[in-house]
Amino acid sequence: MTDAHPIPHDAVQSALTQLTGLADRADLPALVERAPIILSDDFFAAAQAAAADPAAAILRERLQWLAELRQQAEQDVPAALQAVVAATTLDELRQVVDHWPLTLTDAFAEAVEHLAQQFADAGHAEIADGLRQRLVGLAQLRVYRETWTETPQGKAIFAFLNAEDDAAALSVFHAHRDLLDHPEAQRTLDNVLHGGDPESQQRLERRRALLRYLRGEEQPQ
Repeated sequence: MTDAHPIPHDAVQSALTQLTGLADRADLPALVERAPIILSDDFFAAAQAAAADPAAAILRERLQWLAELRQQAEQDVPAALQAVVAATTLDELRQVVDHWPLTLTDAFAEAVEHLAQQFADAGHAEIADGLRQRLVGLAQLRVYRETWTETPQGKAIFAFLNAEDDAAALSVFHAHRDLLDHPEAQRTLDNVLHGGDPESQQRLERRRALLRYLRGEEQPQ
């Protein structure tokens, strides 16, 4: 997966910290969803360089998980491309991105542009224009995700979501109540974030219910 634009150093360091901090392999898909840059070649090269440190045993293990996920992502490109072509609205495109985070990488954008050019050269300008409109939508979603996750509210939501247990999540809520006791925070947990596997989805659902309770919208179970 080649990258047309260099990744900012701060973004690389933030993603490295998040990757190293993963508790287990099951959490990796959720990390890719909120930080799709970890699928890029530039990030992988930076992670390999950091993993060369003899003290970086944990990162080396996480890097192996990432290598396997990258291999799977390469295999998923044809299906993801078909899904992007089939998407007719931004909401449908967002669902595609949720299922295939690789669609937010530069390499995938290049694949879509290459396909669009093939249609244009064959005289199918309408199809080519439709593909390029989808590229615009993907770019909008990518900018939103890459910038939103670094906002104070984004960081607070992920800290709440990834807290070790409900007691830790409660502490995060009280520490960031001005950011989490807010309809937008609830909307993000309910409608934007998705678990990458059954275990992650179950934890997400628990946190959704806990936030509704803490915000006074739901009775304890």
